[in-house]
Amino acid sequence: MDIAAALKGYSQATRQIQIDTAMSGAFAVERFHGREAMDESFRFEIDVLSSTPFLDLNPLLGTAIRLRLATGAGERCWNGYVVRAAYSDSDGEITRYRLTMASWLELLRLRRNCLYFVGLDTEGICERVFGDYPEAHRRYELKEPLRTFDLRGQYRETDFDFVMRQLSEAGLSFRIEHAQDAGEKPSGNHTVVVFDRRAEPPKGSTVAYNRQDVGDPDGVMTYFTTRHQLVPDRVTAASWKASNLVALAGHAQGEADRDAPAMPAREVLDAQRAGRFETSDQAQRYASQRLDALRLSKRIHYGAGSSRTLEIGKVHTLTGYPDGTVSFVPLTLEHEAVNNLGADIAQLLEHGELEQGLYRNRFAAVPPGVPIVPPHRDRPVVQGVQTAIVVGEPSNRVSSTRDHQVRVQFPWMRGTAPLPGGLTDTASRSNPQGHAPGDHRSGVVARIAEQAAGPNFGHSFTPRIGAEVVVGFDSGNIDMPVVLGQLYGGRVQPPFAAGEGSSANHAGVLTGMQTQTLDGTAGSRWVMDDASGQLRHELGNSVANSRLAQGYLIDQQGAVRGAYRGEGFDLATEGWGVVRAGEGVLVSGTARTEAASTQMDLGESVAQLKQAVKTAQGLDEAAARATAGRLTANAAQADFLKAIDPAQDGKYTGAVNGQSATKPAAGGQGGSGDPVERFAVPAVVLESPQNVVMSTGNSAVSYAEKHVHLTAQGDAHLAAGATVAGASGDAASVYAAAGGIKAVAGHGPVSVEAHASSMQILADQSVRITSSDDRIDVLAKDAIVLQQGPSRITLKGADILVETPGSFAVKAGAHPFMGPGAQSPVLPALPIPVPLALYDEQLRFVNADGVPLSKVAYQLKLADGTTASGVTDDAGKTERVASASPLGILSALLTPTQMVDCCGRTSGTPPAPVEVKIKGVQTNQFQLGESEKSVEVDAHERVLTAGEIEMARTVFKEGIDYDKVRVHKGSYFWFNLQNKNTAVTPNGKMYFLDDLYVDDFSAMNGPNIWKRSLFMHEMTHVWQYQLGYAVRWHALTVTIRGQSAYEYTVAPGAVFHDYNMEQQGNLVADYYAVQVLKAPFAVFHRGYVGTPFELDHVLAPLLEDPKNADNLPK
Repeated sequence: MDIAAALKGYSQATRQIQIDTAMSGAFAVERFHGREAMDESFRFEIDVLSSTPFLDLNPLLGTAIRLRLATGAGERCWNGYVVRAAYSDSDGEITRYRLTMASWLELLRLRRNCLYFVGLDTEGICERVFGDYPEAHRRYELKEPLRTFDLRGQYRETDFDFVMRQLSEAGLSFRIEHAQDAGEKPSGNHTVVVFDRRAEPPKGSTVAYNRQDVGDPDGVMTYFTTRHQLVPDRVTAASWKASNLVALAGHAQGEADRDAPAMPAREVLDAQRAGRFETSDQAQRYASQRLDALRLSKRIHYGAGSSRTLEIGKVHTLTGYPDGTVSFVPLTLEHEAVNNLGADIAQLLEHGELEQGLYRNRFAAVPPGVPIVPPHRDRPVVQGVQTAIVVGEPSNRVSSTRDHQVRVQFPWMRGTAPLPGGLTDTASRSNPQGHAPGDHRSGVVARIAEQAAGPNFGHSFTPRIGAEVVVGFDSGNIDMPVVLGQLYGGRVQPPFAAGEGSSANHAGVLTGMQTQTLDGTAGSRWVMDDASGQLRHELGNSVANSRLAQGYLIDQQGAVRGAYRGEGFDLATEGWGVVRAGEGVLVSGTARTEAASTQMDLGESVAQLKQAVKTAQGLDEAAARATAGRLTANAAQADFLKAIDPAQDGKYTGAVNGQSATKPAAGGQGGSGDPVERFAVPAVVLESPQNVVMSTGNSAVSYAEKHVHLTAQGDAHLAAGATVAGASGDAASVYAAAGGIKAVAGHGPVSVEAHASSMQILADQSVRITSSDDRIDVLAKDAIVLQQGPSRITLKGADILVETPGSFAVKAGAHPFMGPGAQSPVLPALPIPVPLALYDEQLRFVNADGVPLSKVAYQLKLADGTTASGVTDDAGKTERVASASPLGILSALLTPTQMVDCCGRTSGTPPAPVEVKIKGVQTNQFQLGESEKSVEVDAHERVLTAGEIEMARTVFKEGIDYDKVRVHKGSYFWFNLQNKNTAVTPNGKMYFLDDLYVDDFSAMNGPNIWKRSLFMHEMTHVWQYQLGYAVRWHALTVTIRGQSAYEYTVAPGAVFHDYNMEQQGNLVADYYAVQVLKAPFAVFHRGYVGTPFELDHVLAPLLEDPKNADNLPK
């Protein structure tokens, strides 16, 4: 028989199954088997016949193919692509081939990729993948919101597996719809429809039920049943969120069936990894979706028949069923069909069924309304660790986040700036720029693991940009990289490199850390030297070459161990050095063998100080008997001894932090019962068994607010190469118990003066005044009296009066009488103390409203050319200016004390002094010690307007005493030293410069409406001040950070008191602009603002209770 003629004897139109391929007319369909399913790519195995043996099937691969099945209304089409073509068998006349048709999704199985997706939701991720496939027709029917992911990684996954996993995690299913086209050439056109559980399924066909196939052109359903299955009834999903240190959980509970027996809970706990959810809502949605997926198989319909109109994912209706009309949504559908090729072909192939043709199907379905959610798919696990390079801002050396994270780039990442040797060709049309930007735009943000980490404690290691790091993955998740450490190698050498190939003079005995400044120079160093017999521990810093070294001291340069420098410890710096201890400091040169004592053991010092107290008390008693000045500081010396003597107050009196404060017994076993020493007062003690030396090449200063007590068991010597000067504010007394007192001037006079009272030279025995080389002059302004017993000689004016009850005799070899003479003595001028001044005056600097200029440095220019300087007190007053005669005060140079205040100027170059002219003011005798003159400086202030009060009440309600608020026009800093375009509110009053000040801020509209927001910012500081917040003081620590102090981010869960004083001002100003004015363009300080709802949440505690001080910055 002519087989070719037999095949050509029937046209396609006469056959129930037809096929269209790129090789038109080459094949006739013998039979096919196909499977369609929800969340699957369909696949049809088609056996075709041809009269041509050994066809070249390669041109068919990847081309469009269309399979058509005859129906009562015409035909039904399946469109796809040839993914496999193979020779099957041949009898010499007819050759059988098998063609495999599948969806364009099958093409996704052929590409395996490593790629990061940044800032996309599930739809955006799928679109990025599908964009590389021109054949990908798709549509989305989504009702629930999708989560946007910071980072989503595809690592060594096929595109198909990656997309299926993303859809599964998002709870999204898909079905495939075929275009029912009738073109001459196959188009392969079919659409993947992605939908969620809330989407409404489309309506399908109506199918008749009959136990036998009655020959209906559209077929009938001959079998239909329902299977019920026990499934989980509860899902709990939990995940740790490291950024908030909180576990997020969601719970979903299925409804119990009516009349169901009592059964134990069938819970599925899903808590396999961290970082899965950002919010509790996401956890709840995931748990609900997971439960829907598990309960999908609770009630399944199974059916079979010859219906040719069934489609996946559509609602079909079954009529004529004994239980009534039934609706169902097919989840899986398998087709089997045999073509009607005629009796001749059936006879040749010995298949009688080929004469009449055959079509059968079977399916599984769920009732309508059951949420269709795909089953969970496990993500692939990344094995081991990888290396990466830290990336960031090109101009920076360090780029990290507040939560100790850095951006990294892996060697396998392709893009515009891959790592050296990497690939720039991304092989992607949808994302040609790739995911390797090489800088701060990298979306791979990795946490940094530390050996210890906690709230404000732990280690801190921040890799620099360009550093090679070791990266692990939390739970093997490619989306959660963690930096585990940093690597040396190549151009990155260890700081203490030793061993083979190094220049070090040791085998590697140095352990520690070397930091580096951002400009690449050496920073800080910590070294432990383990050389045998030369152990050393050193902390160093390149700033001022500061270091603390302990043990065997050497000079170390880099990794080279240098010359010997000594043993012990060495604390050195080329800058300033400070030792501070709030409880006291002991510096001792007395050794303790094997450190067998306690920290503040100063037994030797106590013994020496006891002897000093005894010596001082003995000398004090001797001075008292001699009516010399008493050693009144002895009491303070004894008090000091009491404070450090463990036999008195210098000890612990009880347990310390739960531990007994007693000294160890000899041999270190148990306690001796003696209390541990401590200072009862914060004292500084220097002690040495030999000598204590204080030396300087310049000057030394010692000051005591109360007493200076010097006691020496032996001699005390005070020597000066130039002048020794001593001054006492009260009295001075010098007493020598034995040995006498000498005042000797080798060159120059000896002068003893009494300015305000009499001078007495007393002796129990004789007084001898001798001039060996010249004369003795006794001078007095009024009189000179020499008296012995009842006799005296008085020299007064021009008179000499000799008085005696006994005889008066003048004996001399000659009696020359000289004529009278006189000479005025020249005495040195003495300072005039204020209490003794004849003229004085005091100035008080104020503004026009009477507000004092406090803490202002001044220098007064006086009429005699001299000056008087100081700083005004809180009332704006100067020190009193005193003179012996009226003295004019001509002008003042005023310099405000430099400070930092809210919203204003910060520390910088000190301000230049400003000269203020003073007229008609001089020292006078009116109210000596009490008079004052006010010097006025221009200023202006006003109360709040009614409109401004209403503005403030929209936020602060009655939380502010509005009667106390004042608005100043002009600088808060005197003489307009306030920065331009600023306002400050340091003391409950607002100060606006002229360019910002208006008479009524509530009247600002149009282009000046932003001034309302500025006013609300400053009113926030008024509210803070009136609730007791130290606005001026906190501004020192806040505004020193510059503009960043004002910027804020609305963080999840944050409320008003979580922000600093300036951020609170911006939040109030932005809330007023957005929520009250409904004018977002009026926002004055443009920080980050999310939605108005976020501002409502942050300000909620303030709006609820403005008088609550808990709303102040924490």
